[in-house]
Amino acid sequence: MPRLTRFLLLLALGAALSGSPALAQKINIIPVPPHVKPQWTPLPNDPRIFYAPNVPTDLFRYRGNYYLFWEGNLFKSPKIKGPYRLVKEVPPFFYKIDQSYFKTVKQEAAPAPAAPGPPATAVPGQPEAPPEGVTPPTPETAPAAPEQTPETPPAGGAAPGAPAPE
Repeated sequence: MPRLTRFLLLLALGAALSGSPALAQKINIIPVPPHVKPQWTPLPNDPRIFYAPNVPTDLFRYRGNYYLFWEGNLFKSPKIKGPYRLVKEVPPFFYKIDQSYFKTVKQEAAPAPAAPGPPATAVPGQPEAPPEGVTPPTPETAPAAPEQTPETPPAGGAAPGAPAPE
């Protein structure tokens, strides 16, 4: 069985067992895959907090301890291989970690990036240009305008010659 598969199975087993109240206080999980050395990188807003971008889990290092954020809980261990124990009171440093440094937490939706190129400028009194790649309709292909009858008021609202509403 490949080592990565074995690691993922252990990870899944740890997740299943962490749901049990008796086992939720301590988890025996190794957050680093075999033969991977974490690339500890300091956070820009606090260089005392490190994260490992090359590890698939939310693993942090702070003042000689390792912190694993798993299934919405924070676990702590003095050794990278654990055992990790549940942190009952989240330390203040943990709130300094920006959400973008977490791999298993859903990120908030970012606004769609703007299209490249210069911004479009509208000329008053002229129709806007169609988006690139879209051909504007020609008189032959444009839908016919509805015929107006005396019973049908124009699109402006009131019939011609009618007094304006007050």
